Amino acid sequence: MWSLDAANSPELITRLRRHGRRVGFEVAWVGEGWRALVEQCHDRLVAAFPDYELLAIKQKWAVLEYQAFPSPWVDGRATWQEDEYCCLQRIVDEVKGESESVCEWCGAQARLRDWRTLELTLCDGCDAGFADPPWPLSRGTSGG
Repeated sequence: MWSLDAANSPELITRLRRHGRRVGFEVAWVGEGWRALVEQCHDRLVAAFPDYELLAIKQKWAVLEYQAFPSPWVDGRATWQEDEYCCLQRIVDEVKGESESVCEWCGAQARLRDWRTLELTLCDGCDAGFADPPWPLSRGTSGG
């Protein structure tokens, strides 16, 4: 599965939606195998920053990219302190680091598959079971 959305992940999307910068956050552009990492990152951010602002969740260069701010922008200005942003980045970076060894598609132990048209972190089974896409793609993202 290439995305987590309201059809396959209604509870998760409901939890994320209220933090979305855009009204109606609807899709995390990552595979099912990273669901637990997305949930973990969200839970840790909510604990530290109850009103954090979610920009995007996607795969970028074969790792989880969770883009967020400690609080919403107001009148085009950041409303957080530098130390708050650094704390948020530490959380996001820790979860990103975990994604380097978790299969994006099934959640098993995995490694980078940089030979593919699209760089992915996959387990041996998913790597063998799914052929590379037959069309050229921009390297680095699996969506959004």
